[in-house]
Amino acid sequence: PGKTYGYYRTEILAAFVNGVALCLLVMWIGVRAALRFQHPPEILTGPMLVAASLGLLANLVSGGILFRVRRQSLNVRSAWVHVLSDALGSCSVIVAGLLIRFKGWRLADPMASLFIGVLIALNAWLLVKRAVNILLEGAPSHLNTLQLVEAMRAIDGVLEVHDVHLWTITTGLEAMSGHVIVDRLSRSPDILAAVNRMLQERFGVTHTTFQLEPSPMAHST
Repeated sequence: PGKTYGYYRTEILAAFVNGVALCLLVMWIGVRAALRFQHPPEILTGPMLVAASLGLLANLVSGGILFRVRRQSLNVRSAWVHVLSDALGSCSVIVAGLLIRFKGWRLADPMASLFIGVLIALNAWLLVKRAVNILLEGAPSHLNTLQLVEAMRAIDGVLEVHDVHLWTITTGLEAMSGHVIVDRLSRSPDILAAVNRMLQERFGVTHTTFQLEPSPMAHST
C-alpha cells in the first residue's frame, strides 16, 4: 500500500547512480591523464599488453552474453554499451602499448587514457539522460505522445482526448492516463476496450487509466 508501483524504480535509481559514478570516474581519468602528459612515466609494456588483451577477450565474451538480453532493462542495456566501450578502450591500450614498446612514444599512454575517458563519458551521459527522463516522468523516447493521441481520436466514438500523461515506470513498462470525450457514455465499455487494444497492439502501452466523459453537446441537450 505504501508503494503502489512496488520497487520497479529501483532499477532506474541504480542506473542513475551508475551514471553519476561513471562521470566521477571520467574526471579522475582526465586528471591522471593530464599529469602523465606533463611527466610521462615508464611503462611496462609487457604486462600492459597482456592485461589489455585479457580485458579485450573478457569484454567480447561479456558483450556476446549481454547482447541477447540488452533490451530487457535500462541497466542491462547500459552494461552492454559499457562493455563495448571497454572493448574499444582495451584496443586503444593495446595500440598504445605497441607504440610505446616499438616506437618509444610514451605519450600514447595518456592519449589512450583520454580516449577511454571520452568513451565512458558518452556512455555515462546517455545513461544519466535516460534515467533522469524516467525519474522526471518524461514521455518515453521511443513513443510520440501526439501520435498516440491522434490514434486514439481516430477510434470510432472518441470525440476528443485531453489531459494526457505518458511516462515510464521502468524499462519496458509504460503507463498512460487521460480524459477521453465520447459520443455516448452508453458505449463506454466498447470504446475503452478499443482504445486499450489499439494502444497495446500499436504502441505496446498496457498500463492505462482513462476517464471517459460525455460530449459537451450531450449536456446541452
